[in-house]
Amino acid sequence: MPVNSTPIGEIAAIRMGITLRGRDATRPDPNGSCRMIRIGDVTDHGSLHAGELLQFEPSDPVKPDHFLRAGDILFPNRGLRTAACVFDLPVTNVLVGAQFFILRVNPGAALPAYVAWFLRSDTAAAHFNERRKGTLVQTLQRRDIEELALPLPSLAKQATIVALDALAVQERKLSSKLSQLKSISLQHRLLCAASHS
Repeated sequence: MPVNSTPIGEIAAIRMGITLRGRDATRPDPNGSCRMIRIGDVTDHGSLHAGELLQFEPSDPVKPDHFLRAGDILFPNRGLRTAACVFDLPVTNVLVGAQFFILRVNPGAALPAYVAWFLRSDTAAAHFNERRKGTLVQTLQRRDIEELALPLPSLAKQATIVALDALAVQERKLSSKLSQLKSISLQHRLLCAASHS
């Protein structure tokens, strides 16, 4: 039975990250009250490098609604990467800059992790590749996300898809680690063979 689809703009509010003025607006400060997630902090498979977030003190007051909430989806709007992740870090006063769109899914409409998974999918990548504009730096507009048709299976099936994707990511990590260990082991045996020849 075909699954209904709906434009993402109908089930989520989408806005850009904050624009901080001044050359030193995000100068690192280990005692700063805020943290900033940058594009490089988001991995292709949808996780955050939590321990590396920039800590700083804004020069101007920040409105409370600019801070991220648990469940917000972060989507870089510049470059060719189709990365998306759900903000779920146990820290407060976290911001993202205007290089991100922030999606806040309507409660009960879809699981944020499922929407983020779909934004990373080949289907979404093809959609965005047709719409990116720019020469030096390619960018996306908010409507490019709003108009993307999102398949909406049941919440239970969405949860299953998210869980299976997490297992696939873990499998790739383990396979990569195993490959590295095999390479190290082979190099060790070859060096031993060379030194005993």
